[in-house]
Amino acid sequence: MSALLGVIFHFIGGFASGSFYMPFKKVKGWKWESYWIIGGLFSWLIVPPLAAWLTIDGFADIISATDTSILGMTFLFGVLWGIGGLT
Repeated sequence: MSALLGVIFHFIGGFASGSFYMPFKKVKGWKWESYWIIGGLFSWLIVPPLAAWLTIDGFADIISATDTSILGMTFLFGVLWGIGGLT
């Protein structure tokens, strides 16, 4: 069963990775910065919390019960990861 779950998760990941570029065909007239920022907003800020809210029972309660220092460190390391990705 674990192998089947692994195959299913790889399929979902591959589909998500491949379908990320599908909307780019419709925005060929845009500058590349514009469609990358739209794609980034969806893939970094909109879809992950939405997916967590849809799939994890009590997601909002878990986040609201988390200590602010933990959330602050999470955001800090996220920003550092982004800076590392840019460099």
